[in-house]
Amino acid sequence: MKLWLSLLAGLATWINTGNAGQESLTFKAAQTAGHYQFDTGQLRGQIRLNGKSQGLIELIHVPTGAAVAQGGGLPGLFSYYRIFSRGKRFGDAARDWPTTNRILADGALEVHWPSGPEHPLEMTAIYRWSDPRTLDLETQVKPLQDMPDFEVFLSSYFAEGFKGLVYVKPNFFAGGNASFLPADVNPLVDGTYLMFPRDQESIRKIFDGRWDLPPNPVQWSITRWLAGPVGMRRNSAQGITALIMAPPTDCFAVSLPYNKTPPDGVAGHQSLYLSLFGGDVAAGQIVKARSRLVVAQDLSDVQAGELYQRFLKLSPANP
Repeated sequence: MKLWLSLLAGLATWINTGNAGQESLTFKAAQTAGHYQFDTGQLRGQIRLNGKSQGLIELIHVPTGAAVAQGGGLPGLFSYYRIFSRGKRFGDAARDWPTTNRILADGALEVHWPSGPEHPLEMTAIYRWSDPRTLDLETQVKPLQDMPDFEVFLSSYFAEGFKGLVYVKPNFFAGGNASFLPADVNPLVDGTYLMFPRDQESIRKIFDGRWDLPPNPVQWSITRWLAGPVGMRRNSAQGITALIMAPPTDCFAVSLPYNKTPPDGVAGHQSLYLSLFGGDVAAGQIVKARSRLVVAQDLSDVQAGELYQRFLKLSPANP
């Protein structure tokens, strides 16, 4: 009887925790212009959309009080960064472009970037909470000119203490199953950033010259094949895992700096990136990509893989 009551109590606690903030899965305008706040019961913070390093600049894991986003004046999580087509870069960073914003009827936040002299494209993003721990992001782009090998480089910058891992295929000779591989430094990659491509065609895009263009060109080390576009930042001391994912049809690479203690100029970025799209987009064509952020406590690698498989079942192929 005591065991049965204990199980019921545990189930009730799980249900209540999982449903916490179900009535608060919305964005609200903050007092500061261009800022929007949220509190799902599990995650609390704000997003900045005023043309100055936009993104989720504050994200607090409510049960522990731990900061997940890097914060300060830096770009946040799910911040739109570089926009490319084959061998070309459009402006510096989309996160510094002016926006128009509105809160939708269901509480989601819609952001629109109009075209400009340096970026002949229109872009719209919808940030939507699907549950208290899960933020979905839909990216829609309409270029005004043909853009071969088009890419939206989506960035996320995490608080100190979050170690990077990527979901990779097993080595050719070793066999086995897909796994989350710690992106630890070694002498071969020291001083470079790590790129995990989807396939060989993705490597051609990465090295077509786009990353040689200023400002801040980047040297990449190609590492392992993705098992799926999933990256993880885990704070073992706090027991918090942040999982970022996209369908393989919508993302051709995941990248991040290596883990290194003490951090150098590369590792100190504490970042994780998705290379969205990747195909040829004709002028006037509308394309969409989906991304998801999950922040949870005591999330195992197995559970993270299960969350990704669940996400794939909800993600239609990009038209």
